[in-house]
Amino acid sequence: MQPTPEAHRGYSARFPENTLLAFQQAIAVGAKSMELDIHPSADGEFMVIHDARLERTTNGKGEVAKHSAAELAKLDAGSWKNPAFAGERIPALEQVLALSQQNNVYCNIEIKSFTAELFDVKRLVALLHKYAPKDAKHMLSSFDVQALLQVKQYDSNIPLAIIGGDGYGMLAQALEHQIPWIHCHYSRVNHDLLLAAHAKGIRINAWTVNQPSLYRHYARMGLDKICTDYIAEMIPA
Repeated sequence: MQPTPEAHRGYSARFPENTLLAFQQAIAVGAKSMELDIHPSADGEFMVIHDARLERTTNGKGEVAKHSAAELAKLDAGSWKNPAFAGERIPALEQVLALSQQNNVYCNIEIKSFTAELFDVKRLVALLHKYAPKDAKHMLSSFDVQALLQVKQYDSNIPLAIIGGDGYGMLAQALEHQIPWIHCHYSRVNHDLLLAAHAKGIRINAWTVNQPSLYRHYARMGLDKICTDYIAEMIPA
């Protein structure tokens, strides 16, 4: 069985990452799974952006969490990639989920910065239900196991994934906390880890694989999902 190719921050090799344009283009080339990152704004909105700070991918400055959603939505999130993308915005999670639901695509949503006072887990879970695609469930992933355990308190049926570098360490955590996925850098994935995980019912997503030959190698190994910036190039691989 072939792994599911996952669009890392949308079709981020060709379009500005984590923008609606990147997600629209990923869907246009056939993506069925999209990875994205969320941070809370100062007023509690979930905003789709990778970094905790604004400088790398927008014309803003400072921390995402220090700006309101309205302020963040006005920033240019496209020009850093190419002037042709000027005017692309930081989307709210709800916008991306609505897009994914309309196209029956599911999202792997990485919780980037989890603090209980800023992060409304109950509302996040409600959004996942409101915008659930027809054929799959959205997934939540994080380096922070405590964030995932908070989600489980509200809904134990949402697919969850631990992210990290140590494959066997993550496998142990996944088994301890009954988390069904581990998301691991591809360099830490090997056949023995995959067999050990599958024997325990744990599935593996490798990130971020951008060479077709490497993608084919991990596909033959039997990975469950492979995350890539080059979604169009990897779908036929």
